[in-house]
Amino acid sequence: METKIVFIHRGNSWYLPYALYQAKSASPNSDVVLIGDNLKFKGIHVETLENLHGNEIEVFKEHYSHMSTNSEKFELFCWLRWFYLLNYMRKNEVQSVLHLDSDALLYSSIEDIKKAYAGLDLKCALSIPKQNESTFTWSASGHISYWTIEALENFCGLIIDSYRNEKYLNLYKEKWNWHLTQNQPGGICDMTTLYFFWQGNPDLIVNWAKSHEGNVMDDNINAASNSESDEYLAKNGIKKTKFVNKYPHFLRADGTGKPDRVHALHLQGSGKQHIRSLYRGKSFKGKTLSEAKHLYNATRKKIGKLTSILLDYIF
Repeated sequence: METKIVFIHRGNSWYLPYALYQAKSASPNSDVVLIGDNLKFKGIHVETLENLHGNEIEVFKEHYSHMSTNSEKFELFCWLRWFYLLNYMRKNEVQSVLHLDSDALLYSSIEDIKKAYAGLDLKCALSIPKQNESTFTWSASGHISYWTIEALENFCGLIIDSYRNEKYLNLYKEKWNWHLTQNQPGGICDMTTLYFFWQGNPDLIVNWAKSHEGNVMDDNINAASNSESDEYLAKNGIKKTKFVNKYPHFLRADGTGKPDRVHALHLQGSGKQHIRSLYRGKSFKGKTLSEAKHLYNATRKKIGKLTSILLDYIF
């Protein structure tokens, strides 16, 4: 059955339509779905969060214990989105999805991605950078991820179980205590649970951060690393991105300069400022308004920084 492309996003951020229409342009034969608020985007199917509520969400909320320097509202939704996605798949009898965060730009069709990874048994794919477990990074990311309904059922089961099972609770507490004693930001989030899911199912999960026959998914545009440290060439704090025949490529930093085709970019955090320049989709209704929102937000931040500098200087 057809793989759907799904975004989950609350609100109407200026960059959201760029992500939606980039995906639609890159994979024109695929349905692009937004799970979020009651918004309207031409050619995009919208499922509201309230229509995808379920008992498992309430069960998880009952057991959830907040252990992060980030806000509880933010972190809780990061977990709940996987239940919303699962309920969407159940409701619409969808067997597989390509899930993207709303700050990710897709450049390849579903058909091309499956062809690129044809030699692998694609049931679930995440981004898992190489890490030393003793550093308590414990992170796997679903910002660009592939899920069969069976894999997502298993992961959502683990989410709930991890807050009822002493084994996982102790691991959560151990990591959280490290953040507290070392005065480090972060803590426990859905990426921690995704890491445990990968540990328990290494043969089930494809690591999209790792180059596979010249194909890769971007872990974070703001770093030269992807699967390995300093893996790709970078300039001014972001990976060098070279477009060849409309497809982005990263250049390997091992001295060969060998290009890897990047099927999707992750413009996380400050990387969002590059979304407009990296957009290769068609023009869309409201594009001018989205650009105006971006300009307003960027200007407001600059004014805020200048004001702070002036106040520090004066006083």
